[in-house]
Amino acid sequence: MELDAVGKAIVQYQLVPLVHQANLGLEVTMHRVDSHGCLAATRHPHAFGSAQQNQQLRPGFSASALKFSTPVRRDIPALMAYLNGLNTAARRTLGEGEQLWPLSSTPVLPTDLATIPLADVDQVGYQRRRDLARKYDIQKLMTTGSHVNLSLNETLFTRLYTETFHQQYHSYVDFRNAVYLKVAQGLVRMNWLIQYLFGASPCLAVTDTTSRHQRSSVQHPNGRYSQVTGDYTSIDRYVAKLTAAVHEKQLISVADFDGPVRFRSNGQLATMTRQGVYYLEYRGLDLDPTSPVGVDANAVAFLRLLASYFVMMPALPIKMVPQVNVQADQLTRQVLAENPTTASAQAIPAAQVLEALADFVKAYDLPNEDVVLLKQLKKRVTDPKTTLSAQIAMQADPLAWALQQAARYQADINERPFELAGFTTLDLSSQQLVQQALTRGVRVDVVDAPANILRLTNLGHSQLVVNGSGTDLNPQALTTVLTHKAAAKQVLAEHGVQVPASQTYHTANQLIADYDRYVQAGGIVLKAANESHKVVVFRIMPERELFEQVVRQLFEQTSAVMAEEVVVASSYRFLVIDGRVQAIVERIPANIVGDGRSTVKTLLDRKNGRALRGTAFKWPQSTLQLGTIERYRLDSYHLTLDSVVSRGTQILLREDATFGNGADVLDATDDMHQSYVQAVEKLVADLHLSIAGVDVMIPNLYAELVPEHPEMAVYLGIHAAPYLYPHLFPMFGKARPVAGQLLDALFGNED
Repeated sequence: MELDAVGKAIVQYQLVPLVHQANLGLEVTMHRVDSHGCLAATRHPHAFGSAQQNQQLRPGFSASALKFSTPVRRDIPALMAYLNGLNTAARRTLGEGEQLWPLSSTPVLPTDLATIPLADVDQVGYQRRRDLARKYDIQKLMTTGSHVNLSLNETLFTRLYTETFHQQYHSYVDFRNAVYLKVAQGLVRMNWLIQYLFGASPCLAVTDTTSRHQRSSVQHPNGRYSQVTGDYTSIDRYVAKLTAAVHEKQLISVADFDGPVRFRSNGQLATMTRQGVYYLEYRGLDLDPTSPVGVDANAVAFLRLLASYFVMMPALPIKMVPQVNVQADQLTRQVLAENPTTASAQAIPAAQVLEALADFVKAYDLPNEDVVLLKQLKKRVTDPKTTLSAQIAMQADPLAWALQQAARYQADINERPFELAGFTTLDLSSQQLVQQALTRGVRVDVVDAPANILRLTNLGHSQLVVNGSGTDLNPQALTTVLTHKAAAKQVLAEHGVQVPASQTYHTANQLIADYDRYVQAGGIVLKAANESHKVVVFRIMPERELFEQVVRQLFEQTSAVMAEEVVVASSYRFLVIDGRVQAIVERIPANIVGDGRSTVKTLLDRKNGRALRGTAFKWPQSTLQLGTIERYRLDSYHLTLDSVVSRGTQILLREDATFGNGADVLDATDDMHQSYVQAVEKLVADLHLSIAGVDVMIPNLYAELVPEHPEMAVYLGIHAAPYLYPHLFPMFGKARPVAGQLLDALFGNED
C-alpha cells in the first residue's frame, strides 16, 4: 500500500484523523404518492413556505417530488439525525392519504407522461422544468435518489500546503483542486462497487413486470436522463467539456450534468479553476427502501472511507485517466446490468477492494466503526441476495411491497406525534420548535442537547433558544429573576396583581414547627423555591406525621421551600408570545372518574394507558402516580385500589394542578373572558416580556374581571421560558400552533 506525497505528508504530520473528518451533506428526493402509488395531485405543501427561501424542503422536477437537503455535518449520526428530523417534519405536513414513495424506481405514472404536473413554485424554475421535459426522457427525470456532498477538512489542506506543498503548487487553490481531482477519479473508478453494494432499483419503473432485473436500473448509465460524461483528467478539462456540452445543446445548462460525480464551487463553473473546488457531489445512490429517510448511513460512511483512501493514495497518471474512465464506465454497465440475486462477475475484485480498505483502516488506525462497516459489506459480496436490489427483486409484487413500506413509515411518525425523530434527546417543547423550524427551512444547530440549547438560523439571522422558548426577546436579568419563585412573586406583587401570601423556609424543622399555624389557616401549598415541578397542595391540613414526612421529602430535593396560602379556584396557564396571549390551558388536578364497574386500579391503568400519557415531561401528559400524596387522597375518600368508584364520581388524587403531577390539560383559549386576557397582556407588557407563561387561579373564566374584585384572578407565578407542548397536545380541546407563532416572533416576516 504505497502512499503518494500527500499521503506520506499526512502520516508525517499526524493528520490522519483530519482526513476522516470530512464534512458531509445529503440531498434526498422522494415522491409524494397516494395509497395506490400514484403521484400526489396536490401542489408543493404550503407549510414549507417560499421555495426560494426554504433550502431544506424544496420541490423537485415534478409537483409531487420533494427534495430534502441537510446542512453540512462532520458526524454521520448527527447528519442522519438531521435528515430524520426533516423527513418526519415533512411527513407530518403531507395531505390526507399521502405518503412518501420509498424507491428510486418510479411509482405509478400516468399513461401520458406529458400530463405529469411540474413543480411551478416560480416562473423561472417552471420554465426550466418544461425545457427538461421537452429534451429528456420524462420517466428518467421522474426517478429519484440521494446525493452525498463531501468536503475535506480545510485544516488538512492548510496544514499540508503550509508545511510542504506550497513549493510544488502555484497556489493553495491549485493544491486543493489536485486533491479533490484524485478523490473524484477514485470515486468514478469505484462507482461499480458502490452500485453493487447499495443499488436498489431492479427496474426503472416499479410497474415494469417484463424487463430483466438489474442491480440498479436508475444508476445504470442508460437510466440517466443525460448521456454526457464528465472529463476527470483535470479541472480545466471538466469545465471545458461541460461548457462545450451546453454550447452544443447536449445539455440545457451545466446543472443538467447527470454524471456520478460533480465538482462544486462557490461560484460559476467557468471560474471553478480559479476559485477552486469546495466540495464533491456524489450523485449515484438509490433510495434505500428499508429506511424511512431513504438513506443507509453505511453508504455515507463507505463514501467517506473511499474519499479518505483516495486522498492518501497516488493519483492516476494524466495519460491514463481517459482510458481508465472508459474502463470504469464499462465496468459500471456490466455490474449494474447483472441480475441482482446472482453472484457478480466482479465478486473477486470487489472482495479485494474491501480487503484493501480494511488494510488501510488497520494501518492508519481509523475508527473501529469502519472495521465493522467493511465486515457488513463483505457479506453483500459473498451473498448477493443480501443486497437491497436483490431483496426488492425477490418480492412477488414490488409495488405492493413498496406501498406497504410507505404506509408503515407514514404510520410510524404518528405513534408518538410529540417526538421528532433525530432530536429526541431534547425536551418536548424544543422538539416541537425544531419541527416547525425544519418545516419552514430554518436551520437548526443543537448547541447543547442536555441543556436544550438551540441555534436557529434563517436567512443569515441567528437566534439562541433555551428549553424551547427561552429567547433574547426577554430581558436577561428578569429572565433569571423569574426562575426564583419568591422573587417572581415579589415582581408580580410590585406590578399590582393579586398574589397569595407566602413564606420561604430554609430548613424542614422550621416549616414543621409552624404546622399548627397552617392548620388554623385551613391549608397549605408547598413549593420547592427554585424548582418548578415540585409542588404539594393540602386544602385541608393532614395529620402532623404525614405533613412532616412530605416536608422532609421536599427538603431532600431542594434547599428551600415556599409555604403559600391555598387559593380555591381553577388553575390556568396563559401562554404569551410576542406580547399577545396565544393559548390558554386549564389544569385539573390528577384524577379518575368512576364508571360504576371498574376498580380504582383499573381506572388508573386505563387513564395511564391513553396515547399521550407517560413519563412526566417526556410525554405531553404525565402518568398518574401512587405515591404518598395519592394514597393519602384515596384514604380520604375511604377507597382502596380494589374499590369500585360509582359512575360519574371524580376522585382527586392530588390537589395541585401541575404539568408533571398527572394533571388533565384542557384547552381554554376560546372560552376565557377577554378581560383576563387583557390583564395578562398588560402585566407582561409592563414587565417588558415578549414570551411568558403566566399561571393564574380563576374561579370563573366566563365572569368579567373587575378591579373591585382582584381575587377573581390570583397570580401564582410567571415564567420567561414557558412550556409549548401542553398547548400543542391538550387532553381535550384544540391544539394551538404556538411553536410556529414563536418562530414568527423570532424571525418576524423573514419567512
